[in-house]
Amino acid sequence: MSSTLDKLIRSANQIAAEFEHQQPGNACDATWDHLWHFWDPRMVAEIVAYEQADGAGLSVPARSAVMKLAGGRTPASQTQATEFGPTPDGEAPADAG
Repeated sequence: MSSTLDKLIRSANQIAAEFEHQQPGNACDATWDHLWHFWDPRMVAEIVAYEQADGAGLSVPARSAVMKLAGGRTPASQTQATEFGPTPDGEAPADAG
């Protein structure tokens, strides 16, 4: 296994563990949402290929989230960090402070 893949697995597991802590019962969808919005498509492709080939190093919520990534659908926003709709005054959203 490459060191890049090791890092992706560790990161996915850490993200899922944090969402398990913050949102018990919703960690899979929250992790899916996070990976879909914030991971580079090459990272997503690598972790999806790993999950489809083996996936043994992924935690249950991380593996479930990666399986959803493989499905190609767009997740519903699970956190405020990924809610990019228009502001109440109709302005385009921005992620800068």
